[in-house]
Parts: sequence; structure tokens; C-alpha cells
Amino acid sequence: MKELVSTLTGRRYPFNRIEEFTEDGESLEVRTADIGKAMIRSGRYLWERFSDFLPFSQLDVSASLGEGQTALLPAERKLAEYTGIDRLLLKNETQNPTWSFKDRGSLTCIAMAREMGEQVTATISTGNMGNSIAAYAAKAGIQAIVFVPEFTPREKIMAMGIHGARVLKVRGPDYSLIKKQLLDMAGELSLRMVSGNGPIRVEGYKMAAFELFEQMEGEVPDYIAIPTSACGHTRGVFKGYRELMEAGIIHKLPKMIVVQARNNSPVVSAIKQGKKEVIPFSGFHTIAEAITTGNPMGGNEIIDKAARHGWLAEDVTEEEILESQKRLAASGFFVEPASATSLGAIRKLRASGRLERDASVVMMLTGSGLKDVSVLQHHRSDLREVELSQMALTVRSMLDP
Repeated sequence: MKELVSTLTGRRYPFNRIEEFTEDGESLEVRTADIGKAMIRSGRYLWERFSDFLPFSQLDVSASLGEGQTALLPAERKLAEYTGIDRLLLKNETQNPTWSFKDRGSLTCIAMAREMGEQVTATISTGNMGNSIAAYAAKAGIQAIVFVPEFTPREKIMAMGIHGARVLKVRGPDYSLIKKQLLDMAGELSLRMVSGNGPIRVEGYKMAAFELFEQMEGEVPDYIAIPTSACGHTRGVFKGYRELMEAGIIHKLPKMIVVQARNNSPVVSAIKQGKKEVIPFSGFHTIAEAITTGNPMGGNEIIDKAARHGWLAEDVTEEEILESQKRLAASGFFVEPASATSLGAIRKLRASGRLERDASVVMMLTGSGLKDVSVLQHHRSDLREVELSQMALTVRSMLDP
């Protein structure tokens, strides 16, 4: 048996519920009977090996674009020294088909749409999720409708359109308000409208935990740092580890590190101040456009889990984001600004003594820098225009010590 359960009050709802939150805005999550008896099985694909943990019957290779199997790499010495963490690991989710972690959740969202026999699906997105849903819907022959706020980068909108998605750019005073009003319309329109913190998307994100479990050969990292906006990625990865522990496969849980931009830190601010509810942000600007939910629905659950499990939380300034993006690029990883926030946060947590030098810390690189090339205006490049006749002389000058 499978059902949806509210994460704070334990209210129960049918698995096929079209609305992603409770009537009063509480997060929902999938609960599957007998998860304590779940086993890791043989299989070529991750979802086959962990099928006991997943609630879908139509999750197969026909729904996949080859997501997952992303690299887990030890950070090179420069990044380890910069953060002060000796065992820093980078989980490169930019290697997913549409260059972001969103593909894991889109796989399960489209699997759900197929299971329910739905021909149209919709999402509200600042870009990455809209791109991802558009691609997976196209693969499945499902029409995608994507609602985006005005500030969404042109590159991301064009990437949605090439897959045949219908894109609506919504003018409104606040992205969180736009998202809430659209989600409230789902039942009225009989249209499954997926967001970054929905229960079905979380089922995809938790597969990153299963993949980390395999890549680390059963070792559980001490901490996992995730840029946080709608909150679904953070709770999905944690849910994966929690279910592995419920099944008796692991015997400890990682602590999550909740990371946000200082200019928009509704969850981090609440955790730091010891509050129990999100502190809404509005009228802000941050270059980390992929994490711009100023009043995330379901954010209170993250605050509650942080208090109960001893999670860490940190915010970073605009200058720290750009510096982190530059340092990651100098190590070969071109990530979008939102993804770079974690590096600066880890450095600050170590400097303040809240993070141990010898801790194992996984940093999720959530999205490619090619998702938002406008940020490059903030970085300097060594570009020269040279006449062919002067090429040898110019190169020699570059080679001189």
C-alpha cells in the first residue's frame, strides 16, 4: 500500500492526490508499506536495484533520458585548502541530461503522469525544472506547460521551447506568491502541477542518496551540502538515507547543510534565529536565480528537521557566490551561481568551528554554468585579438615567465 502523509502532522491522503501540499500548505511525502523490509536487488538501472523503495509500476527505461550515474569526485587540494575540509567530495549533478539535478525528479513526475494516464503536465519553475520537465515530457509524449517568472534567463526559456513545451511568462509581485496561486489552481483545473517540493519529485531526488550509497560503498557521509530553494532536493536526499536506515541497510544518517543566498535566506535565517517557521523574503535580488523562492511552501518541515537532527545552515553574500563560482571553475567545474553557494557556506562553517576538518562532506553541484551565461559579465576573461602575423610573438610573450 502507498499513500501521501503530511510531514508535520501525519495526516493521510490518497497516493493519486493531484495537489502537492495539504490544504494549509504542509508538505506531503510518499509512504510505502513495509519499507522496513525493503531490499537492494540486482538490476542494470538504479531504479531496478532500489525498486522496493519506489512507489511506481511504470518506472522503466522508456521514461529515462539517462539521468543519474553522475560522478562523485574528491575535491582537489585547492578546494580542500580553501574550505578547510580534508574529505570534501563533489557530486556533479550537472552531468544529468538537462545539466541539473532536476532530472531525477522529472523522471518520477513523468512516471506518475503515465501511471495516472495523464496527457498534460505542468510545472512552475525559474528555469531548470521547466527545462527538465519539458525534456522528459517530450520523451513520454506528454504535453508540458511551464510557468516561469519574468526574471527567468532567456537561455532556460529557449531550452524549454525546443522540446515543445508551452511556456507562460507570469508577471507578478513575488515568485513565491505566483507559485502558491498556481499550485492552488491544480485541483480546479484537474491539472497535475509539479513544483520543486512535491512528494513525487522528492521520490526522484531520494535516488541520489541511493547512488551515493553505492558510490561510497555503504559509507554514509557526515554532511551533505545542498543549495536550498523550494526545499524538495534537501528533503529528498535525506528521505533516501532515512529509508535505507529504516530497512536496516545503514545505521546512521548524514546531517544536511542547508545553504541559501544571504539576500534570500528564508529558511537559513529561521534556523539561525531558532524560529519554527520560515521568515519570508520579498523584493530581493540575487545572482543565484535558481534558488529564489522567498517563502517556500513546506519550508517549515526543513526547519523542524534541522532542529531535530542537528543540521547546519549558512548563507552567503553575492561576493562570496561569485568567488565560489570562480574557484570551482578554476578546478574545472563551471556551475551556475546557485550551485556555487555551497562552497562558500562550507568554508564559513569550517571557519566558525561548526564543521570539523576531518568530516566527510558531500557538496552537490546542482546545475551547469551554461544555464545562466549572463553571470559571466561579473568575471574577467583573458581574451585578446591578434593578427595572424603577430601570433608567434604574442604566444612567446605569454610563455615568458
